[in-house]
Amino acid sequence: MNSDPKHIAVIGAGGMGRFHAATIQGIPGAELVAIADPFADAAALESEFGVEVSTDPEIIAAGGYDGVIIASPDNTHAGLTRRAIEAGSRVLCEKPLSHNLEGARDVVGLEVAAGSRLVQVGFMRQYDPAHVAVAEQMTSLGKLHYLRCTHRNTNADARPPETVIVQSLIHDINTVRWLAGEIVEVDARAVERPGGFEHVLLVLRLASGATATVEFSDNTFAYEVEVEATADRGMVTTSAPQRPRLRVDGDHRTPIGDDWFGWFADAYRVQDRAWVASLEDTQACGPAAWDGLAAQFVAEAALTSLSSGKAVAVEAADCPDLYLQSPHLEGSNT
Repeated sequence: MNSDPKHIAVIGAGGMGRFHAATIQGIPGAELVAIADPFADAAALESEFGVEVSTDPEIIAAGGYDGVIIASPDNTHAGLTRRAIEAGSRVLCEKPLSHNLEGARDVVGLEVAAGSRLVQVGFMRQYDPAHVAVAEQMTSLGKLHYLRCTHRNTNADARPPETVIVQSLIHDINTVRWLAGEIVEVDARAVERPGGFEHVLLVLRLASGATATVEFSDNTFAYEVEVEATADRGMVTTSAPQRPRLRVDGDHRTPIGDDWFGWFADAYRVQDRAWVASLEDTQACGPAAWDGLAAQFVAEAALTSLSSGKAVAVEAADCPDLYLQSPHLEGSNT
């Protein structure tokens, strides 16, 4: 194994990008060497992380590092991923792979042409201990009948439908694909509020014949994610992260909070460590660019269903051999 540290650049210095940067600095064998953000306080970031800071993400994307983490706005993901790949870097791209189908197709096409998996998509729930435990238990429960995903968020300000689906629900869409296989039809309904959605329900028909639902609330009192699987020989449900119990006024409570970083912080750290380790190999591991594109197919079908009020078939596309032959996470049922 190469003993030289892997040089890593991070694009995006918001909460997610800073979290990745700090995590990389704590991983043996990785060296954070650059951060880019067009709106960055360069002096403050240089003081905090001790690395080069650029206000031009394109320059850093084209810098040719061992690895580039892309945590910039969604509409920049595909373009920056392409630029980093063309410069010879491996990429960890936050979800979604792209804000639209065109960008996701472009990245997949680039990888297929190169004949190598170069991108890992940040569907970090596949590294979350609770989700991994469910995946492992599902292998012994027989045929899946029903998968239920719930996702509660705390956005007081309404977001456009495309943002709700492609930025938030795409996590749940990938969870369904990972745990239960391909989605072939989407029937979507929503409770609206001015400027966007309050609640969204996706009823998903799977290629296996099973059914899955995604219940999403964008404006509730706490952040929470759960998965429940019902199969031939039993049921399994994710457990919530460990939290303190309070005794107040003769009652006991378990605070939930609104911190999605806190809920999945360990998963992000495990993901980043796995990605850095994969840089020693010729192929990326974990959620692939194809998973990003496949989730985008489902997201587009969901948006069409919401606008039409009808169930919509998911675009059918053959998975390229590149992704069928590549390593996947343990516990995957896809």
